Amino acid sequence: MPQLDPAVFIPQIFWLFVVFSVLYIFIARSAAPKIADVLKKRQDTIADDLAKAETLQAKAEQARLVYEKSQADARNNAAAVVLEKREELKAEADAEYQKLSEALGAEADEAQSRIDAAKDKAIAQVRGVANDVCAEIVAKISGLSLDGDTVSKVVDQKTNDATKGDA
Repeated sequence: MPQLDPAVFIPQIFWLFVVFSVLYIFIARSAAPKIADVLKKRQDTIADDLAKAETLQAKAEQARLVYEKSQADARNNAAAVVLEKREELKAEADAEYQKLSEALGAEADEAQSRIDAAKDKAIAQVRGVANDVCAEIVAKISGLSLDGDTVSKVVDQKTNDATKGDA
């Protein structure tokens, strides 16, 4: 094999050195700058992305704080509205209660006056019947005939005495 012939080693080493030198120069002048540019662009993109991420994170934190503040304000406003409405409803309920209480009081007074009128009417009827019964009893027992005024006075006196004794 001619490649392994020791007589041609020096020219082979020379050409090997020349070819690798040319190849190194070619790569160093054309491919290496392109690779360096790609790496530089990649590094710049990563740095820009990190800067954007930090900016967006700061904006997100600011938005979160604004959101939490607005939510707290809304909660406080809602509590104030609920308290205000509760007070309004309580005032309305108290007014309605007062109105109903007055109406029921008036109805109770009216009912009491009707009861008193019915009681007075019943007592008057009972007194009339009592006068008649007493006059008949006195007439049957003693044979005396009493006038209505005398019987009425006696029955009224005894009725008043009886009611005073109850009280």
